[in-house]
Amino acid sequence: MQVYVENGNLGAGEVGKLQHTFLEVREVHFRPLQIVEETGDKSLMTYLMDMGTPIPIGVYIWLVEGASKNVLIDTGCSADYLTGLGYPSTQISTQEAALEKVGLSVDDINLVILTQLHCDHAKDAGKFKNATFVVQKSELAFAANPHPIQAGWFVDLPKDRVQIVNGDQEILDGIRVIHTPGHTPGGQSVLIETEKGIVGLCGLCTIRENLYPPEALRQLGLRAITPGIHTNAMQAYDSLIKLLNLSDQVIALHEAAYATMEHLP
Repeated sequence: MQVYVENGNLGAGEVGKLQHTFLEVREVHFRPLQIVEETGDKSLMTYLMDMGTPIPIGVYIWLVEGASKNVLIDTGCSADYLTGLGYPSTQISTQEAALEKVGLSVDDINLVILTQLHCDHAKDAGKFKNATFVVQKSELAFAANPHPIQAGWFVDLPKDRVQIVNGDQEILDGIRVIHTPGHTPGGQSVLIETEKGIVGLCGLCTIRENLYPPEALRQLGLRAITPGIHTNAMQAYDSLIKLLNLSDQVIALHEAAYATMEHLP
């Protein structure tokens, strides 16, 4: 049975209170577990910039450690699948092996928050047999009938285990999703309350430079760099600004440097 949660976006006045709605400060953090390393052009991340500059792009699943349930963000996909789509990739680990290193199995995951339904974030959802999948209503609608330019990137979910949210909403105590469209229509980012403040995992395909641009660009008035892949460039930029405004620290979804980090923050 699908679970429908029809909460709308936060209204005026409520956004300013978002950073104070968590009930307690706990030792919660994101643990990046790399599954695949993709080799891509940097312009895939930074719109109209850095063409011809190859970079490693990390494909991760993200464990929320310290939560009241075993919460994972995104499910990843195989390197073979991405390579078949034209994005040369190398398998670093499997979901099973990555979770085993932290004492869990795929069957232990209770809840998976999907930042989007692009294949590198949701293709392997079927591996998580005991999880409910949290996804935005607008993302499901677009994935059911995507525009041709992105049609091959969207994937289906197990229909009996989907929790649909509509906008910004608390999922568990200390874990909130916010609607951050632009990369996809129903993209969502995840905020957690930590000892170091509110930390956001950016649901748009980004590297750290998207969120923290070089000073020369900031001097031109750019507080963020729009992702290279998007359905609406200005909306994507605005979503990055929303996330930055609501967070004390923001983590980029595809930053390669996180592969060597045990947890963030």
